Amino acid sequence: MEKNEFIGKNSLENIVHISRERKVKKILVFAGKNSFSISGAKKHLTNILSNFEHEVFYKTSLLPEINDLKKFISKINNFKPDLVIAIGGGAVLDLAKTSNCFYDSDEIEVLIQDTKYTLNKKFAPLIAIPTTAGSGAEATSNAVVYIDKKKYSVEGELIKPDYVIIDPNLVLSTPRLIAASAGMDAISQAIESMISMKSTDISLKYSISSLNVSLKSFEKHINNKTFETSYKMSIAALNAGKAISISKTTAPHALSYPFTAFNGVSHGHAVYLTLNDFLKFNFINIKKSNSKFDLSNRFNIIFEIFKVNNINDLTDKISKIGTNVGLENNFKKLNIVKKDSENILKNINAQRLSNNPININLNDIKEILESKF
Repeated sequence: MEKNEFIGKNSLENIVHISRERKVKKILVFAGKNSFSISGAKKHLTNILSNFEHEVFYKTSLLPEINDLKKFISKINNFKPDLVIAIGGGAVLDLAKTSNCFYDSDEIEVLIQDTKYTLNKKFAPLIAIPTTAGSGAEATSNAVVYIDKKKYSVEGELIKPDYVIIDPNLVLSTPRLIAASAGMDAISQAIESMISMKSTDISLKYSISSLNVSLKSFEKHINNKTFETSYKMSIAALNAGKAISISKTTAPHALSYPFTAFNGVSHGHAVYLTLNDFLKFNFINIKKSNSKFDLSNRFNIIFEIFKVNNINDLTDKISKIGTNVGLENNFKKLNIVKKDSENILKNINAQRLSNNPININLNDIKEILESKF
């Protein structure tokens, strides 16, 4: 645990210590309306916030969309906080992270779409408090923004929150399917990070740590949440986030965004839809690897962590985990039909696809999609 991370029961009390240290007078809270209440965060924060001038502002869209981002930016400029707190799932955290760094930007769509931005400063220190265990947004130096249903990534060290507060009690009430999707996201992030072109020894360490925890705790957490499982999955998510903050993700994430934007499949679930397909693709074509590291060795590490001997056993085990936590992998049952392929192919995230260790083209992706209809 790093010095700016506070994890455990009653960790929300650290808001007071941080505020005193920084001589904070005004606090702006960004939250998801449902999760803020259901998680118990609203109840826990009431007394803490009563000591400060504060406002709570809620996101309105399911995804971190550009319209909400503009509203967040407007709220920052109007309220002028000394401290920003983002509490919720990955979408809330990403919106807060981005708005805090783009508060003085005009024509923000153009800047994000063309990556013509320079991040020089943030409006105020940011505390990230996740209410799900999975996105890892509390640890990453990037944030997602959707513009016209297309995913864009904003990146830079300033994007990363200044403090992370994790209270496992806030994760206990996460609805089952949301928790399952979030947890699968953490597992996918850790796996993808291990084989990403940008993987390093440090990101590998975080990935291994994350998987060693999540594989022992994920199913228990979904089927019988306890403080302990919430704590362990929160740690797994945090470490997976630290891993991808360095390495970024690969092909399964690249394809996940249109499934979410056009078919309404939650993010981690959407990643799961093609995770096994791309793992097999990468393994079968392992001799074509463009990575600086030994891709065979990375797969062997993954096999060892999952306690399997080969790629088929690995994908079977991942499928079994998905089934056991209630994640559907059948396109037809998810109302994903063949005509959706056009939207999927048009909206693949090129940044994430370029991190894949094996070059993959549209024909390869078409073949994978065809096999699933």
